[in-house]
Amino acid sequence: MKVCAISFKECWRDTSGTWLTDGGFPRQMAGIASLFDEMDLVVVEVPARAGGSPLPSAARVFPIRKPHGVDGRRKLSIAMRLPYYAGVLIRRILDADVVHVPLPGDIPLLGMIFALLCRRRLIARYGGSWRITSETTLMNRVTRGCMRTFAGGRNVMLATGSGPVDPAPQVAWIFSTALTREEVMAVRTDLSRGLSSPPRFIFAGRLSEEKGLLHLIAAMKILKADPSIPLPHITLAGDGPQRLALEDAAGEAGLTDSFTFAGQLNRTRLSEEMSKADVAIQPSLTEGFSKAWLDAMAHGLPVIASNVGAADTVIGANNERGWLVEPGNVPMLTATMRTVLTSEIDWTRLRRAARRHAESLTLESWQSEIARVCSKQWNIPVCEGRLAG
Repeated sequence: MKVCAISFKECWRDTSGTWLTDGGFPRQMAGIASLFDEMDLVVVEVPARAGGSPLPSAARVFPIRKPHGVDGRRKLSIAMRLPYYAGVLIRRILDADVVHVPLPGDIPLLGMIFALLCRRRLIARYGGSWRITSETTLMNRVTRGCMRTFAGGRNVMLATGSGPVDPAPQVAWIFSTALTREEVMAVRTDLSRGLSSPPRFIFAGRLSEEKGLLHLIAAMKILKADPSIPLPHITLAGDGPQRLALEDAAGEAGLTDSFTFAGQLNRTRLSEEMSKADVAIQPSLTEGFSKAWLDAMAHGLPVIASNVGAADTVIGANNERGWLVEPGNVPMLTATMRTVLTSEIDWTRLRRAARRHAESLTLESWQSEIARVCSKQWNIPVCEGRLAG
């Protein structure tokens, strides 16, 4: 069977013609590709950038033009170019047996709609927070409504997260990771260590408003005012539209020396930075199932995270693998950081628990779970790791 994956992920070509992008997208697409005989991959082409990881070598890449602007202007751009986008997407969909769309996003939403109209088997995977948050948009609501409406039969609907009950009828939870079993086992870290001097925290992800990093700077400013607290050094691994604003905010708070803006890191460099850290911190205002949680846990890092998405089951509601705070609650974030920095903590227990959890949720497990759901719903076998339909 052939799968066509449709994404709004921005990708670029290097001087050799190899397609690259950032984050865990290439590995997850390789995981989806492994379930099928062939893959076509529709992505948004942008000018070449530094760094990046290659897209799956076996996939045939079909680039589309990047919509203009952001938010409303971007949607208007897509509407004005709808014949172009429809033509590219429908051609690829008609040439495939299965369509995979990582949601939310405008281009994959179009892909889902066209796949439904063309009556192709569909794997729609919602990666944002399924729960309503302050960051939930009208487009998010429309996307989830479509998934609920058309779930079942040839349409496999997956929501990134976890919980004791399904997120909606015929919609299944799926976790998210870009960590292979081999990569997890290759991480060698001291699980009995305490805190460094000064303590070292790390954030990994896009530097954008929904990640709550201005709240982190506000909490750090409060902690700095108390000389009895060992002020941590925080590495921000990632890049994004809020970087300059964050640098300015850190400077205005007198915290320039307390933050390192490491920029976008490849997997090797990210692992190196996490190996130096003591604790991961993810103060996001919204998440589904952050891959950064598991990246950190693989390195034995307990996580301070906002209680969004699947955080309560991944990190644990009772400090099993870290600490939960209410999103956007600066006093609570500050108090939690103070506790972590000053209290007697069984770091060995926390680090071992975090590591065990990461070992149980690898990319191979993710692939197998998606294959299991598709096999059951489509009533087709899985042969040697591939869907045989």
